[in-house]
Amino acid sequence: MTIDLTPYLTDTGPKYLAIARALSEAIRLGELTPGTRLPPHRQLAENLAVSVQTVSRAYAQAEKMGLVQARVGSGTWVNALDDARESAYLRGHEPRHESALIDLSIAHPVCPPGHHLRFRQALMELADHASPDVITACRPIAGLPHQRERASAWLQSRLGVPGEMDDRILCNGAAHGLMLAIASVVQHGDLVLTEALTDHGLVALSRTLGFQLRGVAIDSEGIIPEALESACHRFKPRAVYLTPTQLNPTGATMSEARRDAVAEVLARHRVWLIEDDVHALLEAPSLTSLTARIPQLGFHVTSMTKITVPGLRAGYLTVPRGQLHHVLPRMRATTWMATPLIFELADRWIADGSIETMAAEQRELLGERQKLVSRLLGHHAFTSRPTSLHVWVTLPDAWRAEEMQQQAEQEGLAITTAVPFMVEQTPPPRRIRVSLGAEQDLQRLEEGLKRLAILLDESPPPMMQIIY
Repeated sequence: MTIDLTPYLTDTGPKYLAIARALSEAIRLGELTPGTRLPPHRQLAENLAVSVQTVSRAYAQAEKMGLVQARVGSGTWVNALDDARESAYLRGHEPRHESALIDLSIAHPVCPPGHHLRFRQALMELADHASPDVITACRPIAGLPHQRERASAWLQSRLGVPGEMDDRILCNGAAHGLMLAIASVVQHGDLVLTEALTDHGLVALSRTLGFQLRGVAIDSEGIIPEALESACHRFKPRAVYLTPTQLNPTGATMSEARRDAVAEVLARHRVWLIEDDVHALLEAPSLTSLTARIPQLGFHVTSMTKITVPGLRAGYLTVPRGQLHHVLPRMRATTWMATPLIFELADRWIADGSIETMAAEQRELLGERQKLVSRLLGHHAFTSRPTSLHVWVTLPDAWRAEEMQQQAEQEGLAITTAVPFMVEQTPPPRRIRVSLGAEQDLQRLEEGLKRLAILLDESPPPMMQIIY
């Protein structure tokens, strides 16, 4: 038979995937009905002005999607979409196509060549001028004094985090600092409150340390003070873990008024605050930490990995006065001390202003990518911050998040659903997190966003339009 797929073809992505998508759309619209025999490979290749190999790959992709069936000696036929084949397909793991996935799933800063050059230059300078202590030190556990002193002044001046040098601990990244803070005040079986959607590392940590985790309602500014008040009164938590700036995955950021209200609730209930402030430097200097409002209750954690390069695992933990002796044994037990060489590099970057320069560059780069999202996905609903690592996309009614994730992989995209960030066992929202920093090549990011835009404009393939 002769079929015309040109109305359904797009210029996005590999040609074989475009043909497979066109077949899917023709089937969805009833132009190709179950039991229809498709043209021979060579005939369709001539009609579309592509190679026979491209058509063969397109038919193979369509068969993987459950749309067609190849019968030896008889050709390729449109499937009748029986339930047994649908279930088998949905359970099966589909292999990725040959080209590497465009990664829109990982929280990763943009690392331009200038960052790499700055890193190499700093290492060369350290080779010539680093103090012997950087190589030989195994104490103090909290970090070398000159590194802690400079970090303390920077935390106070840049982020407004209260405390003195003796209240600061250098740790191997923010994840390590958060573990130290929680382990110091939370025991096995204790209850910790957090946002209803929170960083997946906390979910994993609750399982590792054996504490209970309960989510509290959030809105566009993060945790809702009235909901936090109610949860504190009802559950009597041991601690509250909050990300006031660019909450992962939603991007919600508390205003100063919201921070005041949340701090008042925590102070009234005398509950420990674990503040994850790892995204603070992605915002221009304007917001004051929660810990600054309740220093006697707040553990503050930040790091440099989101604004410089991920390999710079320089994390900074500030503890309430009088709590250092609880934290240091856990520091010693988990890593003995943070790597002095890493913090010597960070110390130099704080001293010469490189940290602020790189933070400004990161905000500019992410701002450019956020504008690209607005241009390519602007007709779809999403929330974001102008300098955020992610956008939080609301799916059209036809899609469920896990279906979109599965189909996106077929299109060569890696995205993230809400599931890893969920605290309660409730139905996940129809949202996906789209990360903007992992693909360093702006053209690859643009290509990925174009493919995603096409998916969002389409309906799920027929094999996914089932109830189960």
